[in-house]
Amino acid sequence: MYQLPKAILQGVDERLVNYNMSYADIRAWLAEKGYKVSQASLSRYAFKVFEAAQRIADDLEKTKAVVDFIGRNPDLDTTEATSAILKSGLLQKISSAEEEFNDMPIEKAGRLFVQLSKAEADRKRTAAAVKKKAELALDAMNDDILDAIKHHPDLVADWHEVFERAKKRILDEEGNLDTGS
Repeated sequence: MYQLPKAILQGVDERLVNYNMSYADIRAWLAEKGYKVSQASLSRYAFKVFEAAQRIADDLEKTKAVVDFIGRNPDLDTTEATSAILKSGLLQKISSAEEEFNDMPIEKAGRLFVQLSKAEADRKRTAAAVKKKAELALDAMNDDILDAIKHHPDLVADWHEVFERAKKRILDEEGNLDTGS
């Protein structure tokens, strides 16, 4: 099949995908064009075409879901989402392309995993640094406000309660600080 001219192969693709023609009808069309192709060869080719079309449809659906999710969650850490997508894609590639993976040097596969792990560690390190800076800034603000209201004991008590609730919400929301904002 792959020895057919590109235009003829595109005609076969069109007849398989768009017109859902039978193999016998496609073979007859090819014969009219002067090409003889076995039923088995056409069947194997059709399987690959449909498999590729399904993969593309699945990828488009996943991409749409990711874009919709990011749209609904504007505060999402996009580096984390990107890393998760890359890891998922790499694992999917490995699991679905055993032959290609077997041909990939183990050093290259190892480097890919190390790079992804480093990116995840960098993201966590950045989140921890941002959280620490936020804690320092909040503590400095607290000290400044307490200094300003120290002669009003009723305000100090109210402020302390409000400040601790706000600090907890800011620093502990969902267990970490979102660095994507």
